[in-house]
Amino acid sequence: MLVDAGMGGGRAEELARKEKVDLLFLTHGHEDHLAHLPLFGGAKVLCHRKDAPAVRSVDRLEALYGCPCPELGSGMREFLVNMFGLRDGRVDLELEGGEVLDLGGMEAQVIHTPGHSAGHCCLWLPSERLAFLGDLDLTSFGPWYGCVDSDIDQFLSSLERVKRLPIEVAVTSHKGVVRGREEVRRRLEEYGRKIGEREERLLGFLEEERTLEEIVDAALIYGRFPEPQAFYRLFERMMVEKHLRRLEGRGEVVRTGRGFRRAYPPPTYPPCRKPPSSRWGPPS
Repeated sequence: MLVDAGMGGGRAEELARKEKVDLLFLTHGHEDHLAHLPLFGGAKVLCHRKDAPAVRSVDRLEALYGCPCPELGSGMREFLVNMFGLRDGRVDLELEGGEVLDLGGMEAQVIHTPGHSAGHCCLWLPSERLAFLGDLDLTSFGPWYGCVDSDIDQFLSSLERVKRLPIEVAVTSHKGVVRGREEVRRRLEEYGRKIGEREERLLGFLEEERTLEEIVDAALIYGRFPEPQAFYRLFERMMVEKHLRRLEGRGEVVRTGRGFRRAYPPPTYPPCRKPPSSRWGPPS
């Protein structure tokens, strides 16, 4: 079994040439996890049903990035196709989460962990106390939720779900391998705290009324925008909008004539009562 197909081209070609891969498990449907899918034509491809459409269609993945859009035009599609060589792929078996895969001598449990994407899944091998965490990647940057189907609250719930597993070895997509139950748990907690830290920075910035463009320009999540800046500004905007919607739903942010500001006095809630939800769109 192979988990994801986004490794460097040379390594992917060597693996495809030397090894017979019968099963290819995609943690989710983003380009850096499926770019070399065509090399493994003999493998049965598994992916959660909510991410399967993005694997099968470059157009669908482009739409999940909120594109085409005024900022990028068709630039996102060109990036996906030219940089990653992405093309429409295939999924042979759509997963729901909860499946147990027989790997011949050991079992692997599929755990649906939405947030990064709607269909993101981790793979848990209980006999080895090993988990493939995909893009619950434990980087110092923290969680990434810059697609249309990304969700902050789901991300936090998924992290809690994973923390309940007795993981001794965590294999991440972008930060290598983390070993030791306490170290894995510490890193998961540190990683999840980044979301609250971002909201604190955003609330501090909204002590004064700000437009959405001013908030994006402040790069409160990225710190600074790498090149190509237009792409990262788009991701920043998508994530900032999710935070604003979340904070407005809790009554901590209000919309104004030109943008947003922090709510005063901050709301208080009776014990065990959840903050109210609200619908949110861009300021008029």
